[in-house]
Amino acid sequence: MATPASAKDKITVCTIDDLSGDFSIMSTPKTYGYKLAVKEINDAGGIEVDGKKKLIDLISYDGQSDVKRYQEMAQRCVFENEADVIMAGYTGAEREAARKEVVRNKTIYWHNNQGEGGIADHYSFFAGPTPEQQVLPAIEYMVEKIGPRMTFIGADYNFCRAIGQWVRVAAGLAGGKIEMEEYFPFGVSQWQATIDKIKGVKPDFQVHCLVGADQVQFYPQAQAAGLKTPVWSNVTISDGYEHKRFAPPSLANLYVPPGYIEDVPGEASKAFVAKIRAMFPSTPYVNEHAAFGYVAVKAMGEAWKKAGSTDTEKTIAALESDISLPDAPGGPWIMRGKQHHAAMHTYLFKVKEDHTLELVSDLGMTEPQFLTSIGVDMTKKAPNRQFLPPDNPEWKKYLAP
Repeated sequence: MATPASAKDKITVCTIDDLSGDFSIMSTPKTYGYKLAVKEINDAGGIEVDGKKKLIDLISYDGQSDVKRYQEMAQRCVFENEADVIMAGYTGAEREAARKEVVRNKTIYWHNNQGEGGIADHYSFFAGPTPEQQVLPAIEYMVEKIGPRMTFIGADYNFCRAIGQWVRVAAGLAGGKIEMEEYFPFGVSQWQATIDKIKGVKPDFQVHCLVGADQVQFYPQAQAAGLKTPVWSNVTISDGYEHKRFAPPSLANLYVPPGYIEDVPGEASKAFVAKIRAMFPSTPYVNEHAAFGYVAVKAMGEAWKKAGSTDTEKTIAALESDISLPDAPGGPWIMRGKQHHAAMHTYLFKVKEDHTLELVSDLGMTEPQFLTSIGVDMTKKAPNRQFLPPDNPEWKKYLAP
């Protein structure tokens, strides 16, 4: 919690994540990333702003996997803690509950895991990958290497609904076809009827956007039922490291496109994993959230340093100057000021029979170009709304029912 030090003596970072409840498995490592970044910055003497070196005061709240609580805790971060930046949310619903409160009080907000993309807001920044960085290149790979026919199942909320749109676009661009598309409430944990339906369709591969501890029960049930069709997902493994939680071969033949997981090769990745485990020895797996929580704090540190101030507008101007972290855990990471989203490497892994991960492809340095492609430049004007695939006129033909 907050220290007695006055706000003017320290820089305040306020975070809200699911440390308990349905999404805690995915979200808790993000808090580890925050704590590591803050420790490194403070151990190095802090950040010079307003002519004085200041340490970061990290205040962390448990969102308890409860959307309403995100709204309440965001208000506390703004009014009680007088935070210089607020980082909050796992699901899109949690994100929007917190972001609404933060933005209307003209405070900088960060969301630090993959999202549906397209949010163009003056105060909002995004550390993780967007669907154009994960869905588009990976679905193209799956269509070319495995086959064009696919099924889609996902959680029934804004993120997975948007991912469904991105998958339809990706399938259209790559010459693929979605044979079945269905959405399910978070609490669904029994999947036999859906498994039977997929068996009847006989797709070349499946696409999943299953979220939370209940929905991922699909995997052991599918394995028990003999459904062995390859699967692609941008949330499984990257978020919930199910390959460590379920017995092999439940997730065999699953393809995942993270911006970071601990299996990403390279010295920066190895060093990050070692530092996380040194601070948090019981960490079962260093997931995407750990890396992008860490990256977000580091990027804010660079922005405050560049601005020489924690003033909101000066800091946003610094963030919009393309803040670069060349030694980020997943490789070079750059906040693109025109987009408020980041350029980063995307990787494609395949889960093997024994649940080890095979790096299939480094998809390269992927750019968040969607907003630019539809004429949005955040450095000139912030529309303060979210754009999704239907906002690109060239893609409407792929989205027709």
